[in-house]
Amino acid sequence: MSIRRVNRFTQERGFVTAEGIKRVARARDVTGLDQAPAAAAKAKPVRHSENAERNLLVVLHCKAGELSTLDREAIYVARALSEMGSQAQVHTLVFGAPNPNLDWAEFGVDQLHVLADERFEHYVPEAKVQALVHLHGQLEPERVVFVESELGDSDLARRFAIAQGLSFGGDLYEVTDHSVRRLSGNGRYQASGPLPQVLAVQSGTTGDLDLEFVTAPNTVAVQGVDAPVAPEESLFSLPSGDIPLVEADFVISAGNGVANMDTFHRLAQLLDATVAGSRVVVDDGKLPRERQVGATGQIVKASVYLAIGISGAVQHLQGIKDCNTVIAVNSDESCDMIKRADVSVIADAEEWMQAMISALEGTP
Repeated sequence: MSIRRVNRFTQERGFVTAEGIKRVARARDVTGLDQAPAAAAKAKPVRHSENAERNLLVVLHCKAGELSTLDREAIYVARALSEMGSQAQVHTLVFGAPNPNLDWAEFGVDQLHVLADERFEHYVPEAKVQALVHLHGQLEPERVVFVESELGDSDLARRFAIAQGLSFGGDLYEVTDHSVRRLSGNGRYQASGPLPQVLAVQSGTTGDLDLEFVTAPNTVAVQGVDAPVAPEESLFSLPSGDIPLVEADFVISAGNGVANMDTFHRLAQLLDATVAGSRVVVDDGKLPRERQVGATGQIVKASVYLAIGISGAVQHLQGIKDCNTVIAVNSDESCDMIKRADVSVIADAEEWMQAMISALEGTP
């Protein structure tokens, strides 16, 4: 493996397709999102792969029945690898019950394998490895793709690779048909090596999740897998204010556009959301330093990130690149946070917060 010094602020991140096209993405490509939407695309052709000679396997954990952007990136990487060489099928193993409305055909999955037993939702890594080894023996995939996440994917990828004696590459941010790249030395160096048999990819590996075709996926029952014995455990709920930002599932964040922090805290209490803020808010002393989101603060991976009055500096956007759904409230419809958001509300922050409080409290 060769290692060379790189400038981590100018390095390219992306996936090189079979046609030699590099997909570049730092956090998310937001160019053109402020323009008028294009006309509806024509229906995509259906790709059939019954006569496939090769298999690739993607292993995911469904959180609340949904897939994150990173999960979709992993499927896209496998799909791109399947296009390099003879015809191949992309199989996806999902731990947990996925939402029935998920469009696996649009994602490019050929065969979907689901282990929805609730006992797999507990910390049972040995049982998951056994299930994965069983399916691996049936499919004999040439590559197995995981995501780097705290949901157990990172741990499972390494356990599986060791159990099977397969070559492994983790924290990958670029994949080609013959090599991979990752950062080392706290981001100061870049390491490259041959394409391993087991891959664990980071967010931003690919900047484009839109395929030129759809598949005709089949759902296959996983047979011959023993359900794990669920460990004895007790569950309790922490107050939202006691949850660290890196573990919070619902984060409400204040920016320079929030003039009344009392209103902000009242809304956060009613929503039972974990409080955060931009660097400007923290520098002004309105929130403690550990509540700052961004490249110089905390990196959050919430299911929902509600940004109120935040313009969207590059450093802040880097801190929310792994959030599943971003909701932005801002009076400036051209700001970068509005472009990044999945849902945007163009409104004055104070007026919107007061309206939300009234609705939640049931007052006119």
